[in-house]
Amino acid sequence: MKSLKQTMPLLGPIFKEYGVEVNKIEDALSNIAEMDRQTNELVTIPDRFNTFFAEHGWITYRMMDFDVAKEAVSEAEAGNFKGALELILQYYNVDTIRFQLKRLNSIIAFRPRMELALKALIDYEEKRYHACVPVILALTDGLVNELHEDHKGISAESTKLEAWDSIAAHSQGLGKLVRITRKGRRKTTKEKITLPYRNGILHGTDLGYDNEIVAAKTWALLFAVGEWAAKVEKGEIISPKDKPEESLLDIIEKIQELDNSKRELESWQPREAISLNPDLFKEHTPEYVLNKFLNYWMQKNYGKMTTILPYRVFDSKTAPLRVREHFKSQLLISYKFISIQDIALSNTTISIKLQIDEFGCQKEKIHEFIMICEDDQSHSVSPKKSGSKWGSYTWHV
Repeated sequence: MKSLKQTMPLLGPIFKEYGVEVNKIEDALSNIAEMDRQTNELVTIPDRFNTFFAEHGWITYRMMDFDVAKEAVSEAEAGNFKGALELILQYYNVDTIRFQLKRLNSIIAFRPRMELALKALIDYEEKRYHACVPVILALTDGLVNELHEDHKGISAESTKLEAWDSIAAHSQGLGKLVRITRKGRRKTTKEKITLPYRNGILHGTDLGYDNEIVAAKTWALLFAVGEWAAKVEKGEIISPKDKPEESLLDIIEKIQELDNSKRELESWQPREAISLNPDLFKEHTPEYVLNKFLNYWMQKNYGKMTTILPYRVFDSKTAPLRVREHFKSQLLISYKFISIQDIALSNTTISIKLQIDEFGCQKEKIHEFIMICEDDQSHSVSPKKSGSKWGSYTWHV
């Protein structure tokens, strides 16, 4: 886009001959310098953060507050390294940890571990670091053991926690941090440590781990591993096939498409008086897609149930198995649409009352399905866009 802006004085007259709205392209390109600065910042901050802090037990990951990471890097680059470390430590307060734990609930393999994690959080809040640190390390180890293809814990030398398009899961992130945590610590010592040496703590040789710094770094390790775990469950470990480079005309078409999307967003209004009667649902609406999913659930058709999954999960070979594993103990007896609320152009929240038979015991649940319209690149798009589909990241009931 920077190149396009530089060539516009030459290409503008040619575009006009083909009916291209040049003024709109120039408007879209007017803020390229600031976009370039922001993009460079977004791209470089994670690596700069890890360069400064990975050896000290901190790495950045997707759930970490970007502004905190940015400020810590700025402090370190200005020579205030001690202040930068204190800033990171203060970030891991109880509210931050509780919020990030809730987000880990989207990982199926972590849900059975949530109860212990919340108990560890109580210990953290009460400054019982001696109690919470081993629990968090054990939960992290178990999560890796369950999801890694070798079914080995985080301490195994062969365990690599890497994933495509991940802020945390690469050699300079989790790879470097895990090498620190798995160091052999065979000599018993009571000296205070500031790194979460997994082997020394769990094997009872590092006795000086009872402090806030180690506890906070242990939480940070869990959340970074959580990013890798989410990638594994979504089938996003390996990068997709490379796409051909975009031509200049492709870029122009994309700019015009963005302009059309902008106009659609500006004129969007939520639907009024949406019928809750499934017989009246129109095709290609979020409620229509959800109604089909619920019918397939009643029929125990796990293969067809995958149609509600977001694109990347839907395309995974393991998608039917994942759906079956989650729903095989839950038989849907009946359901009723309670509310349908359009939140945005590509976002609708639907509340459903469910009657479920779970291990012979009937239960009533109310579940909110957040329906998102996406393209095949998992970008939120207009429902009018060709190839878009409605799916839900909250399909786990």
